[in-house]
Amino acid sequence: MKRISAVLILIVSTLLMACAGPAPTPEPGMKIIDHGWGQEMQVATDVDWKRYTKVVLHEAPVAFRENWRRDQERLRGRAIRDEDVERIKESVSDQLSRVMFKTLTESSDYELTGETGDGVMHFQPNIVDLDVEAAGWIESSILESLPDTRGSMTIELVIRDSVTDKLLAVAWQNQSDPLGGEMGMTLSVNNAVAFRSMSQIWFNWLLEQLEKAAENSTGAK
Repeated sequence: MKRISAVLILIVSTLLMACAGPAPTPEPGMKIIDHGWGQEMQVATDVDWKRYTKVVLHEAPVAFRENWRRDQERLRGRAIRDEDVERIKESVSDQLSRVMFKTLTESSDYELTGETGDGVMHFQPNIVDLDVEAAGWIESSILESLPDTRGSMTIELVIRDSVTDKLLAVAWQNQSDPLGGEMGMTLSVNNAVAFRSMSQIWFNWLLEQLEKAAENSTGAK
């Protein structure tokens, strides 16, 4: 897990820096198949994507944006407990896992598996820069008006071959509450719906990019 996280940090940091310039540069052995404001995906150049039909899913570790806890405590005038921080992280990670599991089992061309083997990919997601209105998860009986958004996050993904551990693809996308701009309440169920929607939008985009890669695949060299 530590090695995977290090790869995520290195690659995604490079991608983010490239986003600020006029022309992003792919990592060695990779090519960019999608690049735009707040998102990018790179895939290995020598991969026959048509042979990959199965996926092993991993849970996503979660990291809040810098100073999130301090800002929330100042805003609300009360401390946020460690257990509440962990509960929010677990809930957001769970929403992403549910979306990926449901989509892969009900409406995709991929088969979920728990075993390594030929044609099997490891999906290792990672959530960073999580920004969420905490009250809904901490005190679900309290309704507070929320004028702009319930939160935002960046979802990253590293895809590897399950047998060789070859790096197949890296992707990241910024996501904000799709209901942003509407009046809402920071009730826990509303927070959950918002982050589930963000997760679904991201995963739909990811699967579209994988479909594009498969269509343009020329096979391994």
